[in-house]
Amino acid sequence: MSTNSIPGTGFVDPANLNMIDPVITDELPMYSAQPLPDPSTDLLTFDPNWEWFGQLFGWGSDRDIDLDIGIQTSLLQKDTIGHGSSTDTLSAAWLLCSTPRATTPVSDIKPQDGSIEIEGRKEEGPWPNVFKPNVPDRPLKVKNVTFPLPNTGPEFVSQSSRNAMLSLIYLSHQPQWLMPEVDDFPDHDTLSHFVDRYFEQFHPIFPIIHRPTFVSEDIPAVLLLSVAAIGANFSGPEYSSLAVALCELARRMITWVARSDQRAKFDHSLLLAFTLQTALGCSCGSREMFYHAEIFRCSIVTTCRRLHLLRGLDNATEELYMKGSNPSVEERYKAYLSDERRRRLGWGVYLLDAQMTALLSLPPIFTVTEARIVPPSEESLWNAPNAEAWAAIIQRGEAVDPRISTRPKFSRLLTMCLAGDSISIKMSDFTLTLLTFTAWRMLFDQRLLQKALGVGMSENGMDMPSQPADCHIVDSQPGLLLTRLATASMSSRSPVHFRVIPSSVYHHAQMFFTRPGLLQRIKHVSGKYEPDMTQEGSLIWLKTWMADGKEVRKLLWHAGVLGALLVEFPRNSAADMSLTFDCALMFWVILKYGPHQLMSSTTESVFFDAKWFDIIPPDMWIAHGGPITFPFLGSSATWTIPAILRHFMERLSKMPWGLALQNKLVLEKLLDSELKEENEKKGDV
Repeated sequence: MSTNSIPGTGFVDPANLNMIDPVITDELPMYSAQPLPDPSTDLLTFDPNWEWFGQLFGWGSDRDIDLDIGIQTSLLQKDTIGHGSSTDTLSAAWLLCSTPRATTPVSDIKPQDGSIEIEGRKEEGPWPNVFKPNVPDRPLKVKNVTFPLPNTGPEFVSQSSRNAMLSLIYLSHQPQWLMPEVDDFPDHDTLSHFVDRYFEQFHPIFPIIHRPTFVSEDIPAVLLLSVAAIGANFSGPEYSSLAVALCELARRMITWVARSDQRAKFDHSLLLAFTLQTALGCSCGSREMFYHAEIFRCSIVTTCRRLHLLRGLDNATEELYMKGSNPSVEERYKAYLSDERRRRLGWGVYLLDAQMTALLSLPPIFTVTEARIVPPSEESLWNAPNAEAWAAIIQRGEAVDPRISTRPKFSRLLTMCLAGDSISIKMSDFTLTLLTFTAWRMLFDQRLLQKALGVGMSENGMDMPSQPADCHIVDSQPGLLLTRLATASMSSRSPVHFRVIPSSVYHHAQMFFTRPGLLQRIKHVSGKYEPDMTQEGSLIWLKTWMADGKEVRKLLWHAGVLGALLVEFPRNSAADMSLTFDCALMFWVILKYGPHQLMSSTTESVFFDAKWFDIIPPDMWIAHGGPITFPFLGSSATWTIPAILRHFMERLSKMPWGLALQNKLVLEKLLDSELKEENEKKGDV
């Protein structure tokens, strides 16, 4: 492959690039920001106009496969750049946020009304779990940044790094995708602003990158792009579509790099970029990204297993002390960073897998028993800017020395927690979050075992609307652990970021596991497709469940307190979005089909007032009902379905995630249906 590269810029002239034989790819630094070397052999570029090309891929030679593909100019910020080839093979995917996609030509004939299409979808809907492409591939278009954002922080992305990103875009798209339109690719100041937003908004809730060295070290372009994509997501609604486009570009880069160089599959930076891209993909609002996130979760878990990131086979700190008894502070700090980076990457993959299980109801990939290393260290150590500051934190006793062997491994810590012996142990916020989602996971595993044994299941394998009391898993050890963690977190003086997670996950677990299958039924009647359910059957199921007034009031109380907690301490996390949506659906279904269960069953009603920091619902209200007030929702005496739906729609509209807008569309449809029913009733009168 011949290139025209400019040393020190990271720039590769795409006009002079040819296809390269895979045999010599081991000579190329596929994922570095350095300019590519000149191999000695020039190979001919593959001709996409070859007459048999269309026949081989099933398009037919009489069809112009490049009809919608234009020659891209100004690919990079260099005046001497000529035109780049639009594509060298068929596209595998393209990204246009408002339109589903496909990899083959499709007919314009619409299916007959009521006919079942792929994945059971009858019509367009906002639910992200159904992805049915129905148009041919087109080039991905990066939305224009009308006003480049000034970067007031560190220069995370240099001009050289930006050029490396664009070079990777060109290289990764030659084999299988249509060349994207990148004339409006953000400049390096805007990208640096996005990276800064990442560290302000996303890093505190997912701290797997070492920020102090992110500026000083050379960061691979693909990792920079993944970080910038998440940062763009937090930069305002005008950048939401750009965030999705950058996320898709990062996915294509990662896919191409991993296929081009086998070594890259196990590269730390690439796995880190892969994890971040997957985290954004499942929440950005693109159905295709959601689909790929489900697939890539399996890939990153497999890579994590192959690298033994949660087994701790390599320990740089112990190896350092084996070489000498008195290493320097700088040596200890570097050994700590080496160990902690591996651990945090493994824990990041573990947490992402657990969150996708808890919040999206996707079966987990990791097992709880695979986590055999020590938990993450304190955030103060991880965020120390240099070796001297790191050592000072340990000396002052603000954090435990990482070398101390008395730190229990996660499996041991979990055992102690389940036995009730660990609440007094000092844990980092990250560790507390891992324990919380692990407890939720264990409840999920218990329910899967119950279903396999037929406990609480009907003859056709569906959850029943009522179960014997001895089958309730929320009262098991993992459920009690969640209660203790939530109580302990609320006693904190400043329950922010991770400290709010135990309480929010605890309330959600009560909603999810008190009556297994309830949230699934609610989502079904609100429009989500379920292939083994009918609307009539789900309504009967819900009305049967509504007969248990105590359980209805209990779950409404948890939904109300959870909603108040999320407003009191907003974190702009994807978890907040999913939890808020579940709260909205719980309120909607109870107010629509079981409002009578909120009435007082006694002649003298008592007024109840719930707070965001409450953990256990009042027994008297659960038993008898009556008026109740929740923060930000007011008194139950004033509730109406339209008002409640509008409240949650407003909250979802303020969240940065594209999936929040899809969830808002679900509530909009419910609101429209409710208003239509009210108008019909007024007309009848």
